[in-house]
Amino acid sequence: MKKFIVILGVLLLTMAAFSACGSNDSPMDGNVENLSTELTIATPWASGFLEAAARRFEDMYDGRYTVTIVVYDDVMTYGQVLNTAIMSGMGEDILDVWGVPWQRIADVGGLLDLNHLISFQSEEFYQGVLDAFLQDGRRYAVPLGFRIDAFRLHDVAEDYIVNPNRFTLEDIIALSNAHPDRSLITGPMGMSDVTLAHRFFNLYFEDFIDLHNRTANVDSEKFINLLLDVQLLSESIMGGDWSEALIQETVMHNPAMNAEGIVDNTGLNLFTNSRGEGIVVPSTLFAVNANASNPALAARFIQFLLSEEMQSSPEMFGTPVNRNAAVINGQGTWDGSLALGFVPDGVDFDTNLAVFNALANRLTLAGTSDPFIGGFVSDEMSRFFVGEITAEQAAANLQARLMMYLNE
Repeated sequence: MKKFIVILGVLLLTMAAFSACGSNDSPMDGNVENLSTELTIATPWASGFLEAAARRFEDMYDGRYTVTIVVYDDVMTYGQVLNTAIMSGMGEDILDVWGVPWQRIADVGGLLDLNHLISFQSEEFYQGVLDAFLQDGRRYAVPLGFRIDAFRLHDVAEDYIVNPNRFTLEDIIALSNAHPDRSLITGPMGMSDVTLAHRFFNLYFEDFIDLHNRTANVDSEKFINLLLDVQLLSESIMGGDWSEALIQETVMHNPAMNAEGIVDNTGLNLFTNSRGEGIVVPSTLFAVNANASNPALAARFIQFLLSEEMQSSPEMFGTPVNRNAAVINGQGTWDGSLALGFVPDGVDFDTNLAVFNALANRLTLAGTSDPFIGGFVSDEMSRFFVGEITAEQAAANLQARLMMYLNE
């Protein structure tokens, strides 16, 4: 991995030298004529939704354009191959960049700003979800779908009044102090001390890392206290047994979802920062390569992917960012589950949707999908929680690793 980081650093510097060739400041008139009629899309895995969209798009224009989907066989090397191709002036026109250091690539001119190529009407979308991926006001990446990671408090916590607009690490500590011997949070999937600490790291990501200026601030009291606070929670709530203590629950509106997956959304909470903001978990994140042969055509296809027609299709995975499509899909899921007797008692669709929307409206943070940064953070946190190093050592180690990576 170290060898690839060095190569990536060299390529990033090289791209910066000639990034004017693919400058995001160049105006686009949206004209797709007299340019390439073939559109290529890079994705790490096969997608029925993407395949259906490609064929419908071709039919819509009577075969004038051809959409080719390139599925990379090895998901583990997808980001590495994509980085190298973009920085070398190649690569597909449209790229799924979730799990790829797209912010760094965009910062040196590798991706196009889509603000002037795609129309975003706030009333049509979960705008906070879309805007979470803005970088210095520019829209390099667009999520098509998303999910909400939420949790439900156990009945033992009923006497604890949770601020409906936030649930911070400090709130969890206060709750654990009030109920030191009980499991507090419930759901279907386990969460470790590392994942909880990493979650709050992402909630305050901009306090710790400035990607644009390539600086880190993790050798700080705030990061050290984050580790210590989560350690105390791990020891005090369930004696370190996080499988029952802190759990995440995924909430979706999706007609392709198993009918038994319907969840009663009432009483769900989000982990948030002090401003009540939660993290977006996208199902797909699309960007346009600065080297695209027909940028306007690529933007037009992404616009089609965001349309109510495509977002409400049965192939759609995750909750659509298009609000109307989310209602259509959610109602379809609900009706199918109701017919099979799988809808929770005492809750109706409108109430469930209203709670979901209230949670979704607070998703305004993207964190980073850079696998190297994520790996560095998890590695040092893991070493701390198993007792291999102190919180101060973890902070110093992470600061050094991040600064070396950010400045390569």
